[in-house]
Amino acid sequence: MLKSFSTKQLIFIALMATLLLIINLVLGGGLIAITGIPMINAVVTGITFGLFVVLVALTLPKFGSLTLFVLVYAILELPTPLGGGPGFWPKIPINIITGLVADFLLIGFKYKKWSYFPLLYILVTVNTFVFIYFMKLLGVAGWNVILSMLWWVLPLYFVLGTVGILLGFYIHKKIKDKRAYLQIAE
Repeated sequence: MLKSFSTKQLIFIALMATLLLIINLVLGGGLIAITGIPMINAVVTGITFGLFVVLVALTLPKFGSLTLFVLVYAILELPTPLGGGPGFWPKIPINIITGLVADFLLIGFKYKKWSYFPLLYILVTVNTFVFIYFMKLLGVAGWNVILSMLWWVLPLYFVLGTVGILLGFYIHKKIKDKRAYLQIAE
């Protein structure tokens, strides 16, 4: 899989994952600190996840781009409270499963513009339930609390993710003719 990516493309994926982590950690963590509401960071991550998935997939429309993106993101988020507590190692397989599902769906959808919407809804659902499964499997306290909050978290994430996708399309439209973008996308 890595042979199909140039060094520039791998650096792009790593930089996008790092930027996503920084934004989610600062803004999402800030929201939790201000409100005290667990999972309120979904307000930030809903938008940023949709935006970054669109930018990565439109820039590098090939199998493995989203899997690598979420793998790097999972490794970077390992010592942070994002995606579970610090040191929650299942972040890595959870995100790999999510990335593989995303890559297979985009191939199946032939990278059509409309496909990013159902893709996001499926990914959010898969990621959430795989996360809860790992929490339950490992006996981590609170999995049932997260499960009970899904009635409002998933719809919120879908709406905010849709906003993120639309922002991703807008940003992509603005940068797709820029020289730096063309060098990465080649």
